Amino acid sequence: MYELHHLKGNTYYIDGTTNVGLYKLNDTDCVLIDCGHSEEGPVLESLLRRYKLKLKYIVNTHSHADHSGANLYLMKQTGCRIVTSRIERAFLRDSKLDIGFLYGGYPLDEYDSRLMHIDDQKEIYSLNELPRDLHSFKLPGHHYGMIGIRTPDGVHFVADSIVSKTLLDTQHVVLIYDVKGYLETLNFLKTLDGNIIVPSHAPVTTEISDLVEYNKKQIYTLMDLIVDYLDKERTVEDVTAYIFNYYDLKISYNKYMIITSTIKSYLSYLSNERRIKNYFKNNKLVFISIEAFDDKF
Repeated sequence: MYELHHLKGNTYYIDGTTNVGLYKLNDTDCVLIDCGHSEEGPVLESLLRRYKLKLKYIVNTHSHADHSGANLYLMKQTGCRIVTSRIERAFLRDSKLDIGFLYGGYPLDEYDSRLMHIDDQKEIYSLNELPRDLHSFKLPGHHYGMIGIRTPDGVHFVADSIVSKTLLDTQHVVLIYDVKGYLETLNFLKTLDGNIIVPSHAPVTTEISDLVEYNKKQIYTLMDLIVDYLDKERTVEDVTAYIFNYYDLKISYNKYMIITSTIKSYLSYLSNERRIKNYFKNNKLVFISIEAFDDKF
């Protein structure tokens, strides 16, 4: 772990808790694509020194702590610039914003700041500052403004647009903001077969299709679970508790926030796709499957 692996041409990656991309601009200067948690900053700095590389840019695919936590440390140590998409710039500038975004209001103190980046970062640059050799592309689904990066060597860094089978089998529910966007992104990833693809939380591959189908299957399984459970009027809290119980997940403040936010996204998607109905009853927003609704009314 934390070794520099050559992929192709000037493109490399570092295997950590989050796969970090590295692109050499020349013999001495480089760009990191994401940078891991805050404690990984010194490790990455040491690795760059070992290979006599100067860090000029960090490109954050999105603002979650396992992708941007080491920003401030590396920026202070190297003078590098932080680059990301317009919306993610806003999240990086205020460490409470992302947790509030997930929670749906000002967050409880019990929510661990480790979930998101710790430091408010003011000096964040737009994608206009992206080095000419690198190209960004949108990856909707997981987070509001997540992007991927393609290098001139045909290597695609695809962030959290897909996760490993192991992660899916153990966690069952991964954070999704936009279910429709996530499914569209998975279909896009299939078009990249034959290229080198570097997910943040899955092995590097040139054949992504099987993993795409595994991810899609997990999403559709969760949809069916929710629809089957909505055989009568249920609230978001009811559905969240059901999913925790069904998968025997250990509850915590962070886990509750992530899964509740994701369940809301699934309920929105299913409502928009007319698989379920939503309405108010006794001053509560309730959801019910179309079948159960037709039987009831």
